[in-house]
Amino acid sequence: VPPLTSHLGSLEVVVLRGCWTSLAGACQRPPLRQALATSSVAATVAVVVATALRRGRRHGWSRTNRRVCSLAAVGGEGASANAGDDIGRRSVFALAATAAAASGADAYLRASDERYSFSLLAPSLFKETLRTELVPGLIWGFEQVIAFQTVSANIRMTVVRLRNGKLWVSGPLAPTRQLLRLLNELGEVAHLVVAGTALEHKVSLAEFHRIYPKASVWVAPGQNATLADVNIGPVDGVLGQSAQRPPWQEEIDFQVFYVAPPETQGTYSEVAFFHRVSKTLLATDAVLKVPLSPPPILSSYGYDGTPCELSREQWQYKFIAFNFLNMRGANEADLAALAQPSAVVSPLLRFTLYPICQSAASAWVKEISAWPFERVVAAHLDSPFPLRPNEFLKAFGFLFDRQSSWEPAPGQLTQLYKLSEQLDGPAALESSIWKAAAGAV
Repeated sequence: VPPLTSHLGSLEVVVLRGCWTSLAGACQRPPLRQALATSSVAATVAVVVATALRRGRRHGWSRTNRRVCSLAAVGGEGASANAGDDIGRRSVFALAATAAAASGADAYLRASDERYSFSLLAPSLFKETLRTELVPGLIWGFEQVIAFQTVSANIRMTVVRLRNGKLWVSGPLAPTRQLLRLLNELGEVAHLVVAGTALEHKVSLAEFHRIYPKASVWVAPGQNATLADVNIGPVDGVLGQSAQRPPWQEEIDFQVFYVAPPETQGTYSEVAFFHRVSKTLLATDAVLKVPLSPPPILSSYGYDGTPCELSREQWQYKFIAFNFLNMRGANEADLAALAQPSAVVSPLLRFTLYPICQSAASAWVKEISAWPFERVVAAHLDSPFPLRPNEFLKAFGFLFDRQSSWEPAPGQLTQLYKLSEQLDGPAALESSIWKAAAGAV
């Protein structure tokens, strides 16, 4: 009903869309879990709708609009405005009852399946977690899947054991019982870190902090930039902006990349870290190592949500669609070209972000290359992978008007060109980054 939907925020619309994805996933479960998962989703819808109702009242939702709802629901010109009030009250009570029932469903699912954790990111209800020791005794990766229909990717939470034996956790993932069990086996969580502004790397921070309330919380700048941004909860400091130093900085150094309006249309940040003892660069999205075969965790989601091993053709499709938004009919060759270099920069970032902040990005890359790292742990795809500072600079050659470790082929950038123009305006297309890639559009 327009009077209701007009008071839905953009984040609430995203949540409702996520609920639809959750329902689709629930249908793949046994009957009892279908019912419980459905009620959990209904509870979320209840909260969103009730919030919109309250917001409508606060913003002067008039009796006339309530009468429109009443007429639509009751179906008569003679229905009174008071009937609209009654329907609104009954709806809220019914939704509250659904929420109460769903609370029990949530508790049951959490107790019965250690992979359960409701999340804004699909798959919303059940997420497998894979723990891998990346640097013996020092660094571990925890992987889950993020997905949108047939396009899915692995996402990695990085855990470092400090000299005192306590844990530094970057990019908290959905805190399923399975993930928490695997994490607690390693030691005490002392520090939580969000290394960027991307939703997928911070959406679970607040819940993680409730589970580990004694942990310090440090975040990249640019959080809560819009009203639709996810609430990350209280923090102890903002990296690069707080006067005090993080208590772990002697062991893990950092460099901050941060851009915001008016330089860019939106806000973006990423913090790179250097673990001194292991000489490891800890990145989020900055550089990636593309594998020819799919990351093992993707089999927990399969091609379209049904767990199964992916074929190479399916993996090629997923990766190309995720990074280029379109195909040019050469998936195998395109993936092979991206997998060949020691490291590459995500085409999405290279062509839709860096053209409008080339100077800031190049300064950040130079600062990172001053660290004597020998390997990289990234938040996606393969990790760890060997990489030296000169190879890191080679991946970012486009920032310095030089050839990069990977260059696009004709027809690869059609959709990214359109997206860059939509997001950043015609000025972005005049950058040296786009001019050098003109033949690939």
